[in-house]
Order: sequence, then C-alpha cells, then structure tokens
Amino acid sequence: MGVPATAAIVVRSERDGCAFRPPHRRSVHRTMDEQVAPGRRPVAALRARLERVPLDAWTLERFGLTPRKLPFRVVDRRAPRVLSVSLPKAGTHLLERAVCLHPRLYRKMLATVWPEALPRWGGLAGLLRTLSPGQVVVAHLPFEPGHPGALRETASSALFLTRDPRDVVLSQAHFAVHRPDHPYHASFRGRDDLAARVLVAIEGDAATGLRSIAERLDAYAGWLDGAALVVRFEDLIGPAGGGDRDRQRSTVEAIYRHLGVDASSAVVDRVIDHLFSDRSPTFRKGAAGGWRETLDDGVLARFHEVVGDRMVRYGYA
Repeated sequence: MGVPATAAIVVRSERDGCAFRPPHRRSVHRTMDEQVAPGRRPVAALRARLERVPLDAWTLERFGLTPRKLPFRVVDRRAPRVLSVSLPKAGTHLLERAVCLHPRLYRKMLATVWPEALPRWGGLAGLLRTLSPGQVVVAHLPFEPGHPGALRETASSALFLTRDPRDVVLSQAHFAVHRPDHPYHASFRGRDDLAARVLVAIEGDAATGLRSIAERLDAYAGWLDGAALVVRFEDLIGPAGGGDRDRQRSTVEAIYRHLGVDASSAVVDRVIDHLFSDRSPTFRKGAAGGWRETLDDGVLARFHEVVGDRMVRYGYA
C-alpha cells in the first residue's frame, strides 16, 4: 500500500504527541501538504523529508492509513467529527491514542492547533467543517463562549483532557529546559535546580509570556461545564502509569459512548492493551502522581498559594 506523502511529512513536521508552539513559526499551524510549497513540490526535498519519517504501525493507525481503517474512511459517513482539547503537558498524546486506536477514528493531517491558528479557518466552526466523518483534530484551545455553539453547528463532539496541575507544572519543568526550540525555554534555561524550574512553571514569567498555572487553569476551565466530555489523565493512564485498569477501561468506554462509536468489550480491551506508549517526542515518564515524590513542602505551599481553589474546580482538591 502506498502512503500519501502528506501522511509521512506530518509526523516529522509536528512536535506531537503533545505539540507545542514554536515562536514565529506559522508553519506549525499549516497542513503538512501546504508546507511542501503548493503547486510545486521539489522531489529531492520531499524525498529527504520522507527518509526521516518513521513509517511505523502507530503512524499508519493514527492517520487512518491501515488496511483496517481505509474502508471506513471511504464508506463510513456516520462517524463523529472529534475535537480533542487538552491543557499542555496534560497527556495530549495519551488521549490521542485512546481515540485514534478506535477502528472508526483517525487524526486529521494537521499539527496540534493553538488559538492563534483559528483565524485561518475563520474560527473553530470553520476548522471543524474541514473534518471528514471519523477525523480528529488535536488542540490546545482555551475555552471561548462561542466554542459550544461551533460544536453544535458542525455536529462535532469534544473531549477535554485534564491532569493534576501539580503534575502539569512538574512535567513542564522537566520538558522545557531540555528543548531549546521550546517557546518558553528561556524561562527555564540556566536553572539547574528542579524546584526553581517548577516555581517558574507555577508563577509564570512575564519576560517570555509564560502564564502562571492559575492563569492557564482559568483559560481552560470553561471546558469543564458541559461542552466536552471531561477525561482525567489519572483515569486513562492505566496500570503502566500507576493507574487502575478498571478505571482505564471504564474511561475508554465512556469516551467511545460519548462519541457514538462501538464501545464493546472487544474494541475497548484491544485499545487499552495498546494504549500506553512512550513514542511521543514529548513523553518523559507517563505516570500519575509524580509530584508526591518530587515537590517539597515549600514548592507545594507556593503552588497552593497561586492556584487557590482552582484545584476544587478541576476536581483535584
């Protein structure tokens, strides 16, 4: 089976699993097809990109290019259109796997969408209209009052992934310092002490535009109010990440029932057997509750001072 060039290029052009937003790189919001010069695609450049792409089983599954999924893409016009939203560093790749391992669902060949990209489609509704049945778009989109209407208008379904904010700041402190191309790398660079980096993730950094964890939680909180099915990282991770298999099974089943696709035991069990993966470039540990072993009392005190009652709002009190 031949693999479309766009399917290959997308894998290396993104920073996914949990994509991030390189500053001043508008191409991260473009479809991968557009990144290879519309109208003329230099063969040598295209070949060089293809040679760097790992065309593995997950890549094909993720983008709906397996023999099992290709027939659905052609004939299944009743599959849902899916918006998968998450807080950055909440486990974006894990939720994507849970959705795209389903036989009727696959990711659109599009980098993870940030709010700055939405004007390109005229807003969220315009983006969702580009989805074919069964396609999934992955996004880090703070809530806006118009988003529920866009979902209704386009008959799309939404998922919202959350994670204990203490693990979110810990993951960010580990990740950004090792990625010179990360937009907030400068906020963490030169801070050898993990506690100091976690404090930056908690408090934010005006010099780079990094918002505090409180501001980030506020920006996404609207998704908790019914526009999307709320999925908790801790419920989805399963025993490989310190969670519970029964909770994982019931969570995956709830996702599929929300999306209106087959949630039978055969489908769910196959998915959870393959759900945990370290293939994402942004993967570090993939575990729940790591903050308990890492954050000292002083850091935790500052965290709760900044976050306040938002932990109750998100269900982590």
